[in-house]
Amino acid sequence: MMGNLFAESSLNPILGNNVKKKTGLTNEQYTAAVDSGKNDNFVNDGIAYGLAQWYYHTRKKGLLEKARSSNKSIGDINVQLEYLWIELQSYKTVLNALYQAKSIREASDVVLVRFEKPANQSEAVKKMREKYGQKYYDKYAQKKEIVNVKLPKKFAKEIKNKLEKLL
Repeated sequence: MMGNLFAESSLNPILGNNVKKKTGLTNEQYTAAVDSGKNDNFVNDGIAYGLAQWYYHTRKKGLLEKARSSNKSIGDINVQLEYLWIELQSYKTVLNALYQAKSIREASDVVLVRFEKPANQSEAVKKMREKYGQKYYDKYAQKKEIVNVKLPKKFAKEIKNKLEKLL
C-alpha cells in the first residue's frame, strides 16, 4: 500500500493533480477553499486529490464527508488514512488478498489492479510500484519493534495486533 500511495502522491496528503493548471490555486489554497466551502465542486472538479489521488466522484464525496464529519481538513493525513481504511473495508477481496500476500509484488499488484484501478496498469508500472513497496518494506517492516505512530483509534488496535502477528 505504501509503495502505491508513494507512486500516486509522494505521500503528500494535499497534493492535487493539476490544481494550479485547472484552478490557478496552489495545493494549499485549493485545500483551504474546499475546507471553507468556497470550492463547492470538489467532488466533480476532475482533480485527483490526496494520498490515494482520489478522483472518482463517489470516492471524493466519501473523503469530503469523512473530513466534514471529523471537523477536519480534507488534507488531514489522519482523515485520509481513516477514509482509506473505510474504503478498504468495502473491498473485502482486496483486503483478504493483502493479508495473504506472499510478496511485495503480489500485494502491490492487488492494490493497483483491484483497488486503485488506474488506466495504466502496465508491467512497467507494476515493477515501479513493487520497487517503491520494497523500499518501504525494507525501511519499516523489518523492524522488530512497533514504532509509535499516530493512527485513528478506530483501527489502531487492529493494525497493531496484525503487525505483532507478522513480527
